[in-house]
Amino acid sequence: MTGVDVQERQFSLMLALLHAAHGATKRELFERVAGYQGRPIDAALERQFERDKDDLRDQGFVITVFTPPAEHDNNQESRYRLLDAAIGTPEDLAFSDEERTLIDLALRVWRDGGLSEESQLATTKLRADPRFRTGLAQAVSPRQSAQDRAFHALKRATERGQVVQFGYLKPGEREAMQRTVEPWCVLLFRGRWMLHGFDVDRGAPRTFLMRRVVSDVVPRRPRVPFAVPDGAADAALAELERIWSEATARVRVLPGSDAEVRLARRRDTVVEGDEMTLHHADTNLLADELAGYGAEVVVLDPPELAALVRDRLTRIRDAHGEEG
Repeated sequence: MTGVDVQERQFSLMLALLHAAHGATKRELFERVAGYQGRPIDAALERQFERDKDDLRDQGFVITVFTPPAEHDNNQESRYRLLDAAIGTPEDLAFSDEERTLIDLALRVWRDGGLSEESQLATTKLRADPRFRTGLAQAVSPRQSAQDRAFHALKRATERGQVVQFGYLKPGEREAMQRTVEPWCVLLFRGRWMLHGFDVDRGAPRTFLMRRVVSDVVPRRPRVPFAVPDGAADAALAELERIWSEATARVRVLPGSDAEVRLARRRDTVVEGDEMTLHHADTNLLADELAGYGAEVVVLDPPELAALVRDRLTRIRDAHGEEG
């Protein structure tokens, strides 16, 4: 069986262990767990099973291994069992059907990693109860997707106090620069995920746009534990808000176009006839956005933004011409 991500596979393993009243052998688990099914039983599968089992234990689940007396000489018959106390029961919480649906909806929205490790553990325990897998939640199933490839690794490093290294490609540069960062907090600003922390090489705090991280994130334990300044997240967001309020651009839009409708809805946009004043926190991000509207938008000011949009449209045109 392919196409099963790590979280889904581990959740399936947890359920298989939970539902095996008398424990399950490794071979039985290989046959039942999504992500193991249909694969040859080889060293790679054995290692994956051990990693998944260790990850569940790291999350606080108690997995025991025992061998039935009649099979004490046969390691292949060792059985794995998840202690009931590790899951607990939400019965005493007395959720109504509507509350269970809302909880399940919320869990599905944040399933891509927007929760802390403690909250993810609580999520797994709640969703183990079949009452939390309601028809309405499965039908609606909204999701807040952390699309930036670095999100999970950076968020985990932030929670664990690990220093991270990654390649960061700034706009206009051809090669990524290696950055070493003490991560302080993960931020969501205007729909974009960012990392705020201390740039070790530059000796100063920096905010990094996650979509510009172009390599794997490598975490490592710091030689000396670093301290996160009080209010680091609030200070970083306040600075981004300041930049947003001060950085503006003036554009002309085609009446009745998609650009007119969408840009008018941006926060703090000022509309004057067919001209608009837009606020932004990053010139290159705004250039990407405006270039997507093509001829529906003309940048009037500043000239730097107009040049960036023109460059993007030129590259699109040239690429299209080469394909044609």
